[in-house]
Amino acid sequence: MTVPHPSITNSSPTRRKCIGLKFRTFVVDSTLRRVNVAVLCENSAVFRRIVSENADPDTPIVLHGSTTRQFGNLLWGLEVNSMPQPRDEGDLERILDVEELSRHYSMYHLQVRAESALLAAIAEGTNPAILACNTHALVRMLRITMRVHNETLFSFLMQLWTWRLHSRELDHALAIRMAHPSCWDYDPQPFLKLLGHAFYAAMVVMEPKLSKGQHIDLDSQLTRAEIVHVRCGYHSLRSWWDQIASKAPAYMHCPRCMNPERCSYVWRIRIQWLAENDKIPFPKVDGIRRLQELHRLLAADSFLIKNMPETCRHSALQELLKRKEHLLKTVHHHFDL
Repeated sequence: MTVPHPSITNSSPTRRKCIGLKFRTFVVDSTLRRVNVAVLCENSAVFRRIVSENADPDTPIVLHGSTTRQFGNLLWGLEVNSMPQPRDEGDLERILDVEELSRHYSMYHLQVRAESALLAAIAEGTNPAILACNTHALVRMLRITMRVHNETLFSFLMQLWTWRLHSRELDHALAIRMAHPSCWDYDPQPFLKLLGHAFYAAMVVMEPKLSKGQHIDLDSQLTRAEIVHVRCGYHSLRSWWDQIASKAPAYMHCPRCMNPERCSYVWRIRIQWLAENDKIPFPKVDGIRRLQELHRLLAADSFLIKNMPETCRHSALQELLKRKEHLLKTVHHHFDL
C-alpha cells in the first residue's frame, strides 16, 4: 500500500510521529490485521489521534463500529487510484463501505471519490449493480442522495424500490420496517407512499388467505398492527375495484363522434364484461396489475376498434391509465396511513 507523502517538515509532531511509523496491528471485529499505519494517518486526523492515544507499538489498536469486511474495503479504497463503477453486488457493497467508513474517519478526499462513483452509477440508470441491489444497499444509497440534496437520484431510487416491491424482488416485510417515515429525518410523504406500496405487496401475497377468511397472523413476519393495515387495504381496494368495474371512466368524445351515447355504451359494457367474467388473471385487490391488464386487453379489442372512433378510443384508454397512475400515487391512503 503506497501513497505519496507530503513533506514532513511542516507537519505537527503527532503527524510526523504517526507517519514515521510503519505497521501496527489492529483488532477489528475480533480479527487481528497488520496495517501500514502511515497511510491511515496521512489520510485521516482521526486515525492520527487514535494512533497517538495507543502509543505502545506492541499493543494492538482496537477499532469499534465496523466489521472486518468494512475495514478491509476501506484499505482497498486507499490503495486504488480511481474508484471503479460497481458492476455487481460485491462491488456496490465495497464502495458503500468505503464511502461510509471514510466519512466516519474524516477521510474527506476518499469519501468524495466513493460518493462520486456511487452517484454516477445511480445516474447512469442502467447500472446492473444498482438495479439488482438489495434493500439494505438501497437504504444506504438513499441516505447519500438525501445528504447531497439530489432530488432526481432520490426519486429514481424510490421508484426503483417501489417497482421491485411489486415485482416481488424485494422483501415487503423488510421494506415496511425500513420505509417507515419515523426512520428518516426527511419529508415523510415519499416514505408514506413507499410504505403504502410495501403494504400493497404484502396484501397481494396474503390475498389467497384473506379472500377465504383465513388467519394471516400465523407464522407472519408482520406485527398485529401491520396486519391491521393490510386488512384495511384489502377491503378498501376491493371496493375501489368494484367501482371501476361498475362505472367505466368517463372520457372526452372527439368532435367527429357521430353517436356519443352509443360510443360510451360500447366502452362501458366492454369494461364490465372483462371485469366481471374473470378475463383478468389477477385478484380484485390487485388494482395496479388489473388496470394494466385491462388497458392491454381493451387496446387490442376488436369490438372497440370496430365500434368506437379512434380518437374516442384513445381518450378512453388514457383515462384508464390515469386511474392507474392515481392509484400508484395514493395507494397508501387505502392502508390507512
